[in-house]
Amino acid sequence: MNRDIFLSTFSHNAAKEIAFYGIGIEFNQFCISRWLDEETIDDTLTRMRRQAERCGICLPAKAIVHGPFTDLAPAAFDHRFRDLTRTRFDQAAAGMLALGLTCMVVHTGYIPLIFDPRWQVKESIGFWQEFLQDKPEDFLLLLENVMDEKPALLLDIVDGVDDPRMKICLDVGHVNAISETSVPEWIETLGSRIRHLHLHNNDGIHDLHQPLTEGTLDMEEVLRAVDACCPPDTTLTIESRDCHDSIRWLLDR
Repeated sequence: MNRDIFLSTFSHNAAKEIAFYGIGIEFNQFCISRWLDEETIDDTLTRMRRQAERCGICLPAKAIVHGPFTDLAPAAFDHRFRDLTRTRFDQAAAGMLALGLTCMVVHTGYIPLIFDPRWQVKESIGFWQEFLQDKPEDFLLLLENVMDEKPALLLDIVDGVDDPRMKICLDVGHVNAISETSVPEWIETLGSRIRHLHLHNNDGIHDLHQPLTEGTLDMEEVLRAVDACCPPDTTLTIESRDCHDSIRWLLDR
């Protein structure tokens, strides 16, 4: 495997596995919004620095941040919820920049049957364009699918924002559980816009975050599609809760 590999910090024994295999880290601390509060952020950043040290990582090298997503919606109908969403993303961006990091994964916030896809695309474009206005030139925002049923929503948002600092993080486990369109078809459709992937497997129904080889998703086929359609610098994060076998399997490819 010639691509850079990261491991999510929610995986079991993440620090030990990252240190042993010399792979990168994807921090999950910012996923829970309250850890971004003024009274907690300094402690959060301290814990992240210490975790990186235990992993043998000298920040800012080999590190990505997963941004907050609990209760957040960039396309919210209520402007106050949208303002809160913007505040949380700005707090996350400030925190990661304080660590010297420049790459953050964020969810689309799309909920089927609640948000019309056309509304989601239109409102998300405006939200992310405004968010990126004051961010550094080397900032990289990676938009991730969760409950998105088709690749068109991600495609239309990223193309609509039309900013080189915004690309896609494709979560293949979410696609497998939610979408009737296959993962290779998503990869082919999104192509060069994909800059990062979250890898985990499941039963095709539930978002189980199982090891890469335990589930209905053919991960060999996924990797072939990535090599055929995505840029050479596209990176991968393992998001299996039990990660040891997944790391070994991926490193052997």
